[in-house]
Amino acid sequence: MKNMNNEVILSESVVPVGKLLIEIRDAKTGKLKSSDLVDNMFVTTGKNAIASRLIGTTSNNKGIITYCALGTSSVAPALTDTILAAELARKLVSVRSVSGKVATFQTFFTTSEGNGTLAEAGLFGDDASATADTGTLFCRTNINRTKTASDTLTLTWTVTIS
Repeated sequence: MKNMNNEVILSESVVPVGKLLIEIRDAKTGKLKSSDLVDNMFVTTGKNAIASRLIGTTSNNKGIITYCALGTSSVAPALTDTILAAELARKLVSVRSVSGKVATFQTFFTTSEGNGTLAEAGLFGDDASATADTGTLFCRTNINRTKTASDTLTLTWTVTIS
């Protein structure tokens, strides 16, 4: 691409890329039963919220991720998603951190939370609350895990701005 003075301008894309680490542990022994790292989709509504934050929009905590949700639908994620297809459980993100261009969001589900056949997960923010389907969906991915009352679940999302 060239500007008005015919000088070459390098273009650069800013793309959020996410990964999700899923860890299920035996609640009594603490032994790791399964651990998997999966890709996730950063959906359009999440990208729009980040753009709003860049210009200083602060109403409804625009651009801030606050909740992690689990669902039971195996429908593939799409850029146009605004909710999980079948939300089962939702919990406040337990830990947030940033290192350089990588933001990390970790949520811990106890033995009484999120039990069942889990097929999807998502990160929500802006005006999200503890109520299902509220707020802005930032990330969504399919997972294929079963969690019982004998298990704990830790989801650790990393979002890299590349």
